[in-house]
Amino acid sequence: MEALRSVHDRPDLVLTVVTGNLKLNALLKLAVFDLGGYVDTEIGAFASDDQHRLALVAVAQKRAQAKHGTIFTRSNTVIIGDSLEDVRTGLEGGAAVVAVASGKTQVTTLREAGADVLLGTLENVQELHYAIASVVQLRL
Repeated sequence: MEALRSVHDRPDLVLTVVTGNLKLNALLKLAVFDLGGYVDTEIGAFASDDQHRLALVAVAQKRAQAKHGTIFTRSNTVIIGDSLEDVRTGLEGGAAVVAVASGKTQVTTLREAGADVLLGTLENVQELHYAIASVVQLRL
């Protein structure tokens, strides 16, 4: 929660959700954990937008561009995730990837999948901010 809050509080970052969940299900999950206020779901991308998860990065980038007037590409978009599918979605979908070994997937597996940066956890907020800055050019 501290990591999410700290990234949300940065004016040079825009947070959203890119997920293989249907939008209604994703919103419900965010609400259950009281996380909805930290991400802009209007610019997010969901399985209800496209069943091909790789296409969702472009959907979110297009929505973010329309709202913020900034072109979003791999140079300023990062996926933070903990699964092989998250790494694949970012790399093949047009985003840099910060992989976090907080789920079921091991660090070595995430590394072999091609993640740009690997973190063991999200507990060190400064490390997270450094990881984000190391893979994207911030221009908001």
